Amino acid sequence: MPLTTHLLRGLLRSSRSRFTTKSTPPSSSSPNPTATGSSPNQTPGTHGANQRPAWLGHPFRVVVNTIKFVAFAHLLWEYGISMAPASGPSMLPTFEVLGEWLLVSKLHRFGRGISVGDVVAYNIPINEEVGVKRVLGLPGDYVLMDTPGDGGAGSGTGGSMIQVPQGHCWIVGDNLVASRDSRYFGPVPLALIRGKVIATVRPFSEFRWITNPLRKSESSPEP
Repeated sequence: MPLTTHLLRGLLRSSRSRFTTKSTPPSSSSPNPTATGSSPNQTPGTHGANQRPAWLGHPFRVVVNTIKFVAFAHLLWEYGISMAPASGPSMLPTFEVLGEWLLVSKLHRFGRGISVGDVVAYNIPINEEVGVKRVLGLPGDYVLMDTPGDGGAGSGTGGSMIQVPQGHCWIVGDNLVASRDSRYFGPVPLALIRGKVIATVRPFSEFRWITNPLRKSESSPEP
C-alpha cells in the first residue's frame, strides 16, 4: 500500500509539471527568437513591418543636397567670381596669347567700383563675344579717339578728343596694334561690364594677381 501511494504521487507530480510548462507564456528575456515573436529570417536593422528601413530617405536627401550645391555654384558664378580662358594678342604683354585663365570678380558688374587702369571683362557691343580690355576713361573724362603716334593730336592728320558720356567707359587693349576696342566701336556702356579681372592662372605653374598700374598722385607740399 505505501508503495502504491508513492507511485501515484509521482505520476500526479509529473503530469502537473507537464501541464504547467505548456500553459506558461514565453519570457521576454528568452534568447530563442521564436519565443520573442520575431522571425529567424528577419533582416537586421528593421524593427517590424510598419517601420521603413533608414536607407529609404537617402535618395531624397541626395537630391536636395545636389540642388543646394547647384544653386550655390550658380550664385557664386554669376555674382561672385568666375574663371575663363584668355586668348588673343590684344592684351600683350599683360596676358599671353594662349594658356592663361582669368579670375573675374563679379562684384564689379556694370562698372561698380571700376577705376581708370583696371582690366575688365565686357560684352563686345558689335557681337556676342566676351572681351578683356583696360579702362582708359570713365564718364566725363577726355580721351584720344585715335592711336597715339598714328594721326594723333598735333600731327596735322585730324586727331581728335572725345568726352566719355555718362553711363559709359572708354576701353583699349594694351597691345594697341592688335586690339579692337573703343577706337573702333566707341564708348562702351557700363551695363556691358561683366566684372573686373583680379588674377591670372596658368594651370599647374603660376598664379598672379592683376593690379592697377596707376597710382593717385600725392599732393605737392605747400611752399
